[in-house]
Amino acid sequence: MTPKVYDITAFDKLNLQEELLKYGLIVFKGNRSLSVADYEQMSTRLGKLVHTKNHVLNKNNTIQIVSETDLFIDGDVEWHNDWSYGRGNYFGTMLYNKLNGEKSTTDFVDMKDAYQTYPNKQELEDQEGTYFPPDAYNYCFTEQQKRILEKRKQTRKFAHTHHITGDKVLYFSPGSLQTDIDVSHLITHCEKNIYEHQWEPNDILIYDNIRVMHRRHAFTGSRTLWRVQFWI
Repeated sequence: MTPKVYDITAFDKLNLQEELLKYGLIVFKGNRSLSVADYEQMSTRLGKLVHTKNHVLNKNNTIQIVSETDLFIDGDVEWHNDWSYGRGNYFGTMLYNKLNGEKSTTDFVDMKDAYQTYPNKQELEDQEGTYFPPDAYNYCFTEQQKRILEKRKQTRKFAHTHHITGDKVLYFSPGSLQTDIDVSHLITHCEKNIYEHQWEPNDILIYDNIRVMHRRHAFTGSRTLWRVQFWI
């Protein structure tokens, strides 16, 4: 896939939701370090935000820290869709490279394209997945959050219809898939068209977690991204 790339000066001028639904992944290139207040103000343009309790940076509990000591620590994070296991349409994610993002690429696949190019669409129509956070990420959630997620496990067809655009996408989030289905051939298919984002200082990425799937490789040392999730 190919993301849409803008200079950060365009951030306040664009209809971000419209751009996101059109491209699936937007990259903003910046030349200055952002404060928590800066990033919090920028996030207000995204719409309804997720408020969470763990690994948070601001008083409003909307900015999370993704680092070697916080969310997802420093190991491999396999292919997945954020919020695959949650209710509500919090499928938008914004990431900001606060420190050393370049220590690992973040890789993306356009799942609309993956669906369109998959030869056996009936297979995707016939299969569905149930999603839940893997045990390795128990530390990311409170006990109450885990109980709620367990009670409200989400199920979606592999041939999923985007709730706004109406586009068909391939959706199977391997990192949180609980259904006992071999998806290795689907991963192989998706990996034919990967976009590897080589992080540069102050990059901001915004992506639609229905339209795209992503992963991150292991790294060593200090690396900090700030994450905001929002309603699409």
